[in-house]
Amino acid sequence: YNPDVVVSVHPMMTNVPVVSCKKISNETGRHLPMFTVVTDLGSAHCLWFANGVEKMFVGSEQVKALAKARGKVPDEKLVMSGLPIRHDFAVQAEQLGDRMSNEGLQYQIKVRADLQLPFTHRKTILIMGGGEGVGSLSNIVDAIYVELVAQGIDALILVVCGRNEKLKSSLEERDWAQVFSRWQSAKAGYGVSKSIMSFGDNCGTGITGASSGCIEGGTVTGSIRRMLSTGNLTIGNMVSPPLPPSSPSAVAGEEKKADESIDDASPEKEPKQDVAAGEDAVPLTRVESGVEETAENDHSNNAKAAGNVHVVGLGFVTRMAEYMVASDVLVTKAGPGTISEAASLSLPVMLTSFLPGQEEGNVDFVIDGGFGAYVNDTDPIGIAEEICMWLTDDDRRAQLSVAAKAKGAPYAARDIVQQIGDSTLKWREFNEEKDHQEAAEAEAKAAEGNEAVAA
Repeated sequence: YNPDVVVSVHPMMTNVPVVSCKKISNETGRHLPMFTVVTDLGSAHCLWFANGVEKMFVGSEQVKALAKARGKVPDEKLVMSGLPIRHDFAVQAEQLGDRMSNEGLQYQIKVRADLQLPFTHRKTILIMGGGEGVGSLSNIVDAIYVELVAQGIDALILVVCGRNEKLKSSLEERDWAQVFSRWQSAKAGYGVSKSIMSFGDNCGTGITGASSGCIEGGTVTGSIRRMLSTGNLTIGNMVSPPLPPSSPSAVAGEEKKADESIDDASPEKEPKQDVAAGEDAVPLTRVESGVEETAENDHSNNAKAAGNVHVVGLGFVTRMAEYMVASDVLVTKAGPGTISEAASLSLPVMLTSFLPGQEEGNVDFVIDGGFGAYVNDTDPIGIAEEICMWLTDDDRRAQLSVAAKAKGAPYAARDIVQQIGDSTLKWREFNEEKDHQEAAEAEAKAAEGNEAVAA
């Protein structure tokens, strides 16, 4: 192909290409530069760190340290760039500015209206399943819904279903009153304090009732705790009750895992709602939020008014940057791309699962960075409680947002391409100049030879 540059974005495509590029350079006499863009945040396989590249672009101090320790890559070859993400996120980050400022909040409302969300002034939670099982994602949605209603928080829950039409349909058809009743009964019957694991560095510091499975400490001990963590209310111990086979949730729970990628060229279907976009002045009824105002739903003498909560299942999402701007909290698995996208838009992140080894370091990146927490997806009520704490504490949410922005790199792709392009052009000019010199020398020798023959 006679390339001018080689760029690797996969650990299996580093060591062999480095050797090949060196061989091509030696055989052709033209320098073929190679660059590596490491697309992991907190932990990375040693195969990433081939030392023969021109530059290695990394997204975190953790990966930079790994490159130096495992690959002996010198500092002058390492570039702290952040992970490359789509240009949409840079555009939205510039428009959003400070998420918690008056200007940022007004822009958030504008984006919600542009997306035709049913409410523009309610707290909004964005939930993405990634590679998690549908049953797990469905339980998380149910738990957050129930906790929001119980705590009297008016909110909008956006669930990215991707290609999983059955999950999307189940959310549209779900009997939310039944969901509320079952989960509240389970919580009242077993209690959230009956967890076999209770850690000292739980989330919600200083707040009574902080979820016992929530982890905000990023030490080695914290990593061990994550691996051992089990939820307060889990399907396994029947605290989080299974729905009957005829219910939409049970049907959705039998589906295969959701696709990792939720971005696609197909537009998402608009949610079927009777509420006009942006008309937050028209509240949902208690029946629509899943709870009727009756004495049966009062579990204490000082019961709060039930929150109006609306759940929207999204199909294919092509405007993810805007949905993240519109949201106040993101609930997701520990995928590096999604974490980087959220950080670029100063969005607090609640992580619920990770792939052992490959993604565990991404959890540390979020926790050590101070812009989120981790609660195992086997503890959906713990997830819901922590989310509600964030939504009701503006100061805490502002701290998380500032920390996320500090870790964000919305222009990473542009900066990486700029550096690779500049270096490639320099080497191309060098190679062309060398070719010209060699051609000139060859012509001179040929001319000398012709003169000698003529003489």
